Amino acid sequence: MEPDDPPPKVYGFKEREFKRDNAPASASPPPPSAKELAIMAGHADPAPQKGPPSGGVNRAADPNDAYAVLRQNRAVEQKAGLNEVDVKPPKTRRKRDFWQGLAIGYVVLVGGMAIGHFNLASVVACGSLMVFYTIGLWWIMFHILSDY
Repeated sequence: MEPDDPPPKVYGFKEREFKRDNAPASASPPPPSAKELAIMAGHADPAPQKGPPSGGVNRAADPNDAYAVLRQNRAVEQKAGLNEVDVKPPKTRRKRDFWQGLAIGYVVLVGGMAIGHFNLASVVACGSLMVFYTIGLWWIMFHILSDY
């Protein structure tokens, strides 16, 4: 005879009991709502007020009034002349770069004529290349790059 197979194991989660740490006391009132908090703070009317931003209260004597501090800061800035802005054209190195590029390009082209032993074909070819190179460099430096 065969021995009896043991019953299969059943896997699962056991029941858990959760303990609530911050249980509300039954005698305490519910926390106040946002509207009740605003009423307690003195801001019961949420409608926009007409008048000074301080809510109609004269706060000139209050040393922590932000608007008064900002007015004082603004007066000091105006007195020191810090509000005036000088508009200067941006400094560019475009002209210097143009002349440097032109000089380097001409040196290369004259070197090409020297390699060609200054015969008529090399002089005409390098002369026309100098014209095209100058126009192209000028176009790139002063038309295309002027937008940047």
